[in-house]
Amino acid sequence: MIIAEFSMVPMGTGTSASRYVKEVYKVLEKSGLRFLPGPMSTSLEAESLGEIFDVIEEANEALARSGVRRIITSVKIDNRRDKDISIDTKLEAARR
Repeated sequence: MIIAEFSMVPMGTGTSASRYVKEVYKVLEKSGLRFLPGPMSTSLEAESLGEIFDVIEEANEALARSGVRRIITSVKIDNRRDKDISIDTKLEAARR
């Protein structure tokens, strides 16, 4: 499993971003991928990098359809190849 963390900043939309966060969550829910919302970013699990980038691209498109003209997207990817990982295993390791 590949774990990604991403955040999207809609530029020029004022100080509240909750409307846009909801749009991104709709895309994530529709994708069927497991995700975990956080206060500043969202974690996502997928089998491939393609799945991750496809859902992030769709989220960008959803924001654009909502009227956002500029979107800053940050992505971190943990593609561990020596053992299986998940959002849960990463959280468990941090709690030990």
